[in-house]
Amino acid sequence: MKYIVSKILLNNTEYQFFLLIILCCISFFFINILGIKEISHLAYSSAYLIKEPYRIFLYNFIHKDLNHLFSNIFGIIIIRYCFKKLKIKSINLFCYLTTLIMILQTCMLFLIDNFLLNKYDHLLIGFSGIVFGVNAYLMMASYFGTNQFFMKFISLKRNLYIFRLNLFILSFGFIYSLLPGISLQGHFCGALSGLIIFYLSKTLVRNDY
Repeated sequence: MKYIVSKILLNNTEYQFFLLIILCCISFFFINILGIKEISHLAYSSAYLIKEPYRIFLYNFIHKDLNHLFSNIFGIIIIRYCFKKLKIKSINLFCYLTTLIMILQTCMLFLIDNFLLNKYDHLLIGFSGIVFGVNAYLMMASYFGTNQFFMKFISLKRNLYIFRLNLFILSFGFIYSLLPGISLQGHFCGALSGLIIFYLSKTLVRNDY
């Protein structure tokens, strides 16, 4: 009976990964193939973000070419593998993380561009910032372990193999981000968002008891 319940929970978690992959693919089809909208009109831009707040969510699902799309889909597949290995008891955790990282990452990018770098022509697209953020969250959660994601029970046990895997992915990813045409700033803000979410999700719950 316990095995059957675990199997049902595991199968119920699958939709969140395929949902986000499908959203990335649909966006690629309409934007890159049909050309219904210019990429620059949907990309993150500190100059237009306040006037066009829909960019906060849409730019994450836009990709410049197939290599860009496939590399981020591969990142989602690796995250799915980590979720299965950790046996996380939540059917929505990846969606929760994605939404929170979108908001935090965009806020940090906006603050850096407007108040630190004075960089108003910065355009950014792609799901990689979210992938970095989830990898950072999983790295910390698999090292320390946590039962709660804010008020949600996720029963995430310590797993040093997953910790080392995500540490390697993040380390390699930041080295790769130094190449021309790759957004180090976007990847950094994504990863930092994941770390902040992990800290807050543990701290706020602990302070409630």
